[in-house]
Amino acid sequence: MAPPLPQQTAARVAPVSQKQTARDVINIVVMVGGTVDPINSDPKVRSSSYRNPKIPEPPDPNVNNDPDWYWGDNKDLRIPLEDLRKKYRNLHLFVAHGWTGDNSPTNRRIAGAYLADRLCGGNGEKAYYKGFLHSEVSIHLIGHSHGGNVINEFTHRAATSKQWPKQWKIRSITYLSTPFFTRLHPVDTGAFHKDCRVLNVYCKYDLTQRVIADFSLHPLNDVLQQVRASELVERIAQVKFETGLLTSAMLSVDAQLTGNKWYQLDPKLLMDAEEGRKLYEGVLSTLKQVHAVFDKAREIIGRFNQGIDYPVPKELDAKLTKHRQVMSDALASKFRLRLDEIERGLDKTKKAFLVRLKSGKFSHKGFFEDIHVIAFLQPLLRFLAVDRTSLRGPLWDLVYELLKEQIHEFDNTKTTPADQLRGTPFATRIVDLPITEKDKFFGQGKDAAFDKFISRLEGIEARYAETPSQHALMDLLFTLIAQMEPLRTAVSNWATAVDWYEGMLRSQAWVKSGLGTQTDQDKLVLRFVQMLESYALIFKARDCGPMQVDDPSKQEKGAPPLGSIPYFAIKAHSTSRQELYPKVRTALEGQFDTLPRAGR
Repeated sequence: MAPPLPQQTAARVAPVSQKQTARDVINIVVMVGGTVDPINSDPKVRSSSYRNPKIPEPPDPNVNNDPDWYWGDNKDLRIPLEDLRKKYRNLHLFVAHGWTGDNSPTNRRIAGAYLADRLCGGNGEKAYYKGFLHSEVSIHLIGHSHGGNVINEFTHRAATSKQWPKQWKIRSITYLSTPFFTRLHPVDTGAFHKDCRVLNVYCKYDLTQRVIADFSLHPLNDVLQQVRASELVERIAQVKFETGLLTSAMLSVDAQLTGNKWYQLDPKLLMDAEEGRKLYEGVLSTLKQVHAVFDKAREIIGRFNQGIDYPVPKELDAKLTKHRQVMSDALASKFRLRLDEIERGLDKTKKAFLVRLKSGKFSHKGFFEDIHVIAFLQPLLRFLAVDRTSLRGPLWDLVYELLKEQIHEFDNTKTTPADQLRGTPFATRIVDLPITEKDKFFGQGKDAAFDKFISRLEGIEARYAETPSQHALMDLLFTLIAQMEPLRTAVSNWATAVDWYEGMLRSQAWVKSGLGTQTDQDKLVLRFVQMLESYALIFKARDCGPMQVDDPSKQEKGAPPLGSIPYFAIKAHSTSRQELYPKVRTALEGQFDTLPRAGR
């Protein structure tokens, strides 16, 4: 069963105190960036809470030209924090922390320990706040995404390090869309102030926090971006054939002799030249689209097989770079063998169609001969076959092998730190702060589809956490694919084609004509249609309804389409850090125990 959203437990949370202490304690707000992308890190990019001073300021102050500055585009968060610093006499804003941003448990542990040591001078580091080492200090930690898990490693270091000043206490933690693991990165309350509060800011549309972050993957994003792997799904969705071209061409033979039944035609008769030309050009266009899919697949396989070189943080390895072969030679050979086998058959069809098109004469019987059904459909069917129950097949078994090689670690996540704080004095001091209504997807009237979608994904991951299996992982993959546009539209087209063909086969006139499923060729066509039907049913069973918003006026320039999978994974995951929302500011400010400046 999927974990409940935080708001379902919010009633147990004690209210935030607005009482302002009369004491003037040193307060330090520490900002911690998260991973640099939702799936796995681009190792050439870092997650820095500060702007690189070596990069010149752009003419437009609203433009961030430092890709490593994690908060660069979040001025509505940074400026209010700076205003708070000016408001209070003894409030300091620490933004000098940076880490690799790598989606790796090891790097998060290193980053958290280093941050604690950097503040107080532990483990040989130079203390950033050397002048405060013997003073009472209240620490306020703010972290987005996996930055919250870096904070949890910080709390462990602060609680266990002998060099952490005993009078330095963590008075608040503000988690922004942090995925809370079951096993990894547990919070340690040993250095918490007795009045510490935990502020949990989240958006319900956040696919990364709720699902994707469960997987810590090996570095892969760099190579995926280089080969533009997302184009593969786009090219698959572009493969289409207008069945009306076939019907029109067949009916164009002397209809008076046949009573408008193209399946009763004498196979020696010719189609109308113009209708035949349209049909052959339509098929050639479809073949071109199929070849584009194969070209992109080969490009991805080649890059995966070649591998990638990526820099390794000095904390992890003394070497400057490492090389990782994403896809083994054996696995790449299996993929290429299948693709070559299928394309040889497609080439036969293409050549026959070009010859027939050049002749300008299109016979009824010749069309089926030109397709060379057996040559390309047999290997295609062997490769693409899928079992609707087990979700297994030659292609998907290879995909599963590839995915398994990329998963560094799996740990189911939750949207609340309640389980991590259970049994501590701070279990009742969690302040849940939902900001779902601030997301652009809110109010689009598509919440029912999203709720069904996310519930299904979380249910699959709960099963995978209990018993990791190929079926669960492929179920997760097919569910994500089923919601991708324009593939959802393509599936509808497939279903229409399947219905048309199966309706024709059920026709008694078709069977009596002797053109039914008698030959090996006809049987293969039927198997191909049945395979399409299997995929259509697999995707239809996982289609939770349209979520993407197609209104151009609601699309942000350069951003993923509103309501798309990338939108939920990237934009909705960043909603929590777009600004310091009033209720978040109020809760954070209520934890300060420094005094306002005179006149403020």
